[in-house]
Formats: sequence, C-alpha cells, structure tokens
Amino acid sequence: MKTILFWCLIALFSGLPIYLLYWNLFRPVLLKRLKYRLYRCRDEVRLLLISRAIGEKEKAYPLVERFCNRAIAQLEDVDLPMLFRHKIDKGVLLEVERDLGTIFESPAPLRQCFIQIVAAVFGAAFANSPGILVLLAPIFFLGVTLLWFNKVKNLVIGLIKRALGSFYLPQVNCPQPA
Repeated sequence: MKTILFWCLIALFSGLPIYLLYWNLFRPVLLKRLKYRLYRCRDEVRLLLISRAIGEKEKAYPLVERFCNRAIAQLEDVDLPMLFRHKIDKGVLLEVERDLGTIFESPAPLRQCFIQIVAAVFGAAFANSPGILVLLAPIFFLGVTLLWFNKVKNLVIGLIKRALGSFYLPQVNCPQPA
C-alpha cells in the first residue's frame, strides 16, 4: 500500500509542474505562432487579389478568407474532440465537398494558403488537447514503425545475429575430441 501511495505522489509532484509549464508557457507560445501563421496566410490571400494573381471573380477567394478568419477567431477553443464529436448533416457535407472542390480547382497559391490554414487549425487542435495525444502516441509509434518496418526488421535481425554471433565464436587451439 505504501508503494502505491509513493508512486501516486511521485506522479503528482512530477506531473503538476509539467502540466503548469505546458498550459502556461508552451501552449500560449505555440498558439501565438499559429495565429501569426494564420495572419500571414490571410495577408497572402489578400495580396493575391490585390496583385491580380487571382481574378476578382475567383470563387475560392471568399471561401479561403472566411475559413481563415474563423480559424483565427476560434484558435484558442478548437480541440480534437470538438473536431470529431459533432454529427454533421448531409446537406452540410455536400456544401463542404462543393467548397473544397472549388478551392482545389483554384490557382496553386490559393490552394497552398488553404492547406497552411488547415495545418494550423489541426496544430491548434493538437495543442489544445494534449491528453488525447498521450493516448494516441502508441498508435502513432506503431504507425511509424510499420511505415519503416523493413528498416526495423533489418535492425532487429542484425541485433539477433550479433547476439548469436557472440555465442558462435570459433574455437582457437582447442584439442579435438577423440
């Protein structure tokens, strides 16, 4: 019973400073950087329109700018459960597919800005839900391992060969059994 209490106290006293550092130091800095990235993307989208790199009648421009403005406004509040828990109507899904089709048919600089905005939103969602990341870390590690499975397999086989090689030493100056 004493060991359980001991480990709980160690977890509490080591976890609490990490928790406070993350939420009061690391997360605000990360969110500020993501917000500045979104401001830069919004400025690039507006600059594309001003410099006439995209036409005034480009249908994707208002969609990308509106998405960027919403991302800036909700950057502090977005998290992974929020992105996946809502049930979405089929009408909304059709509208999203139509808008995404419009965006991905637009000129390349506008598409790149949209992809950067989406990456910043998912970065903020990951930053705002670190507990889920702890739960998903083993799955991520397994995925990365499977991605480079051949390298991992060769490494493991090499380690086994080296381990077995230490037992298979040639006999030097040993008399042969008669």
